[in-house]
Amino acid sequence: MDILIKNATVITCNAQNEVLKGDILIKSGKIARIAENIELSFSEQAFVKVIEGKDLIAIPGLINAHTHCGQTVLRSFADDLPLYEWLFEKIFPAEEKLTKEMIYFSSLLGIAEMLKSGTTMFFDMYFHEDMTAKAVQQTGIKAVLSRGLQTDEKEDVRLDETKELIYNYSSDKIKVFFGPHSIYTCSYELLEKVAQLAQEFKTGVMIHLSESENEVNGCYEKYDMSPVKLCNQAGLFDTICIAAHCVYVDDEDIEIMAEKNVSCVYNPTSNLKLGNGFAPVQNMIKSGVNVAIGTDSAASNNNLNMLEEMHIASLLEKGMYRLSDILNAQQILKMATVNAAIAAGIKKTGVLQEGFCADIVLLKANDFNMLPCYNPISNVVYSSNPSNVYATIVDGQILYMNGKLFTLDEEALVKEVKSIEKFLKESV
Repeated sequence: MDILIKNATVITCNAQNEVLKGDILIKSGKIARIAENIELSFSEQAFVKVIEGKDLIAIPGLINAHTHCGQTVLRSFADDLPLYEWLFEKIFPAEEKLTKEMIYFSSLLGIAEMLKSGTTMFFDMYFHEDMTAKAVQQTGIKAVLSRGLQTDEKEDVRLDETKELIYNYSSDKIKVFFGPHSIYTCSYELLEKVAQLAQEFKTGVMIHLSESENEVNGCYEKYDMSPVKLCNQAGLFDTICIAAHCVYVDDEDIEIMAEKNVSCVYNPTSNLKLGNGFAPVQNMIKSGVNVAIGTDSAASNNNLNMLEEMHIASLLEKGMYRLSDILNAQQILKMATVNAAIAAGIKKTGVLQEGFCADIVLLKANDFNMLPCYNPISNVVYSSNPSNVYATIVDGQILYMNGKLFTLDEEALVKEVKSIEKFLKESV
């Protein structure tokens, strides 16, 4: 059924940064028209669902540009630890216990949380990624998926799994990238191989890059260059490349990233929680690097709430640079929408514009924490939380509205997750 949203405040995120008061007509999953007053013909009225939006703010669907959805069941499993201890001593051993079925339910859990907090697309790296793909297909959300790669005896098996993902799951809703985990878990030879395969399959690459001081120091000791320069030399930047974190990048690194059109994903909460420091986001933006925002996983955040992540992303940079006017609300909202789409080479989403995908989030403007509303963009970035999300719409399909998810059984999901929790408590 088509949808007409009436009388909403429409934050377009278009090139002119327009904020409009009017209607949005959705037909066949696309935004057919945005205008002050759209009238339906008598014949149309029976086939169009009308949503009264006079107390709603419409924004482009949020895009979580870096997470590990299959890791959602490890929320709060290993808190208050530095990255390497968190990863190698706690997370990796726990992950060895996770079955394909557990990854499926973990992915459903993450997707449910994201839909309820206004996310319409996420970028993901994990294992058993076919299970995450199935969860994406079931729920109707969009995703860019990558099977995490590392150098060991199963390296070729993982590469084959990536190819199978491309063959079996690529669609209008799912893109598949190659996903070398990092320069410290992948050999230089694997990085080169991934670069070649990404070009062969005409797809992209996502990687954790310069996340910690240990990573950068280890790279200099082994290769006598920074992780950014190493990836560039290996050819990873000769295709679409999404680099998560980029906390320890210098001016030369940033110059390379800008020149090669490498997109950075800013993960402020995860970087803070793991004690990794502060990414030089403002410097990257000034140099022309496209920057998006991601939550990272629920194991290192501990949520997948992009509304909160936008808020923290802005405040952290303001405090770090001691400049109140940088990363303003408009910039932040674009980083969480159109910039993320640009990062993955995805067109026709991230903006509320005629002809674009109807990936739309409706926020309740009259909730107490959203009043008064002198500037709706500011209220979205600095004031909103998931309780304000009224509806999440993907390709014109209402996946969540007024407290209800329509594409999964919430009660059954809770039971499955609690069963996984019990198993991990007893076995790890």
